[in-house]
Amino acid sequence: MKKQKFDLKYLFLLIPITLILIIGLIYLFNKNKIYNEINWMTMKEEQRLNVPLENQLPDLPNGCEVTSLSMLLNYYDIKVNKYDLADNIAHVDSFTDNGKYRGNPNQGFVGHMSVANAGWCVYHGPLFDAARKYTSHIEDASGSNFLAILKLISDGHPVLIITTTTFNHVNNMQTWETNTGKVNVTPSSHACVITGYNKQKKLVYVNNPYGIKNQPVNWHNLELSYDQQGRQALYIK
Repeated sequence: MKKQKFDLKYLFLLIPITLILIIGLIYLFNKNKIYNEINWMTMKEEQRLNVPLENQLPDLPNGCEVTSLSMLLNYYDIKVNKYDLADNIAHVDSFTDNGKYRGNPNQGFVGHMSVANAGWCVYHGPLFDAARKYTSHIEDASGSNFLAILKLISDGHPVLIITTTTFNHVNNMQTWETNTGKVNVTPSSHACVITGYNKQKKLVYVNNPYGIKNQPVNWHNLELSYDQQGRQALYIK
């Protein structure tokens, strides 16, 4: 009998805790759903921002991130170029500790920007730090869902995101062992600046640092790539 009472005691404790957790999850789900609906309803039907184009080629074949950051900064008349940013962003070697670990794009650009096939990528943290050298208004929107990013575009803020060269989900993701832990990376990593969108056509417009201004890309595919690459985004407030 004592054991049964003991079990019932814990059962009565578990039931309210479980109910609280379920209610909390429902609240969070509905909160995000409501937030998305508000963003959708308050967004303009379409937007197109005139962000100046800069081409990473031929000098920086691996410099899509700093080239995109340069475009973002120059939209606000912050006088800087891809070369300045390439010099002022952190860099890390492709391999460290005698080849034991890979470089970490969360710490700096991995490899060489100016040598074809000798560089990889850099993530939002070092890009944010580099931008801070030129403006105190840089904001890290990483973690925001894609609709929140497009709401920023609607409000007049171009946004730099980490995506892929195909602007779509890729099947060549790799997990690197770095000296600070595991990092997900793809050889298809790319960056661009979102300059606009069209809700009806489900298109997003990007300044592609390969030299294409306001390139139209599929909304859903770009969202997939943005999510896959860890929802990394920067804008200027």
